[in-house]
Amino acid sequence: MIESPTGATQIVAVAPPARPGIKEWVPAVSTLAVLAGMLLTGGSLIQTVKDTALKVEKLEKRADLRDDQLRDVQVKIGGMDAKLDILVGRQREQRP
Repeated sequence: MIESPTGATQIVAVAPPARPGIKEWVPAVSTLAVLAGMLLTGGSLIQTVKDTALKVEKLEKRADLRDDQLRDVQVKIGGMDAKLDILVGRQREQRP
């Protein structure tokens, strides 16, 4: 109730606050959509990095195994080469 300058009492109706419309929700919804997109992109990027690290680790193990196998083959070839040198040397000594 409000008193007017003439002294009469007037009743003023106050409207309830207006509900927010779609225009007021657009910034909040778009911000949430951008954040969700960033989280999804970041998650997939992290998974890609993990997959790549796992592949690199497997390749390094495979390369180490092949290096070990190559060393074994080189040792065997060295032994065979030494035996051949001995055999060839003996044959040369026996020939006049």
